[in-house]
Amino acid sequence: MSVQVFEVIERSVLALGYELVDVELAAGTLRVFIDWPAEKQARVTIEDCELVSRQLSQVMMVEAIDYKRLEVSSPGVDRRLRRASDFERFVGHRISLRLRHPLGGRRQWEGELARGRGDSGQDWVLLLSEATPSGKSAERMRLKATAKKAKQKEQAEPAVTLANPVNVLNFNLDEIERAHLVPHLVF
Repeated sequence: MSVQVFEVIERSVLALGYELVDVELAAGTLRVFIDWPAEKQARVTIEDCELVSRQLSQVMMVEAIDYKRLEVSSPGVDRRLRRASDFERFVGHRISLRLRHPLGGRRQWEGELARGRGDSGQDWVLLLSEATPSGKSAERMRLKATAKKAKQKEQAEPAVTLANPVNVLNFNLDEIERAHLVPHLVF
């Protein structure tokens, strides 16, 4: 899918007052995931999806965008996190993320999302809920945490500290392959 198609969809969705969460194009099916902006504190309904679907059908015809089927839905309980604004919105929530490159022999991590202290707006912390790794992977994580703290001190920026640095994963958005909310279902 081209950037132009994404931008056309995003403009149309934003004009209706929704937030565009994600767009997927697979085997001719165009999937559009929408949500209400955070300040609205509302859930997407079938009527919302219907409204956006009708609008996008018209826009796609005018823009001559080729697709076989259009699906519009809410992002669901395992919402994907893509932009800095998504991460801001879900601070304090449990997330799962996959790093582009392994850290301590792992790419997949899960924990509570917290804000980092860097000025870039890209610095984040994952408060890990799993048992502390042992052996070489723990040592690599300690080394990375120590190196990151040293770098932060050089920049005169206070580091995020907890009792045990192994239980904290510092990352920035460029290091993430994908991230999503961990479903929290209450019946």
